[in-house]
Amino acid sequence: MQAAERAAEELRVEAERRAAERIAEADRAAELRIRAADEEADEVRSEAVAAAEGLRDEAAEAAAEARHQAQARARELIAEARAVAREVLREGETLSGHLRELSDSLRVNAERLLRDVRDAHSQLTARLDGADPDRAAHRSPSARDGRAPSTSSASAEPEVPEFIPRRPR
Repeated sequence: MQAAERAAEELRVEAERRAAERIAEADRAAELRIRAADEEADEVRSEAVAAAEGLRDEAAEAAAEARHQAQARARELIAEARAVAREVLREGETLSGHLRELSDSLRVNAERLLRDVRDAHSQLTARLDGADPDRAAHRSPSARDGRAPSTSSASAEPEVPEFIPRRPR
């Protein structure tokens, strides 16, 4: 029985040694797998970081380009607005000049019209006085209208009004 116990003990020791070897081998295999997984994870992480940095760089470039284009368009719009403002000012100045000329023309024509109406009044008054001899004898020509008698209005035609604006120089 001792021999059987020794043999059983040797089998148990041998089984424990083999189990320990297999456990050690399994631990080494697990460590290798863990290292490989860690390396693969590091590699994937590095690729992801590189990809993210690439995307970030592309986004920054796109943003800079968009900003540059927006600034260029803003400069164009401001230049166009300034050109339009200058044109509006020029047109306003031209219109103002035309209105000034029209005002001058209207003033001149109003004075001519008033002078023509006074002349017509004098002529009509003279005719009426000529039709009534008693009245004409009592009044002198200068007393009739309160001014000196007109020498040119008896046969003169009214002047043509001025209404065509002068062209800008």
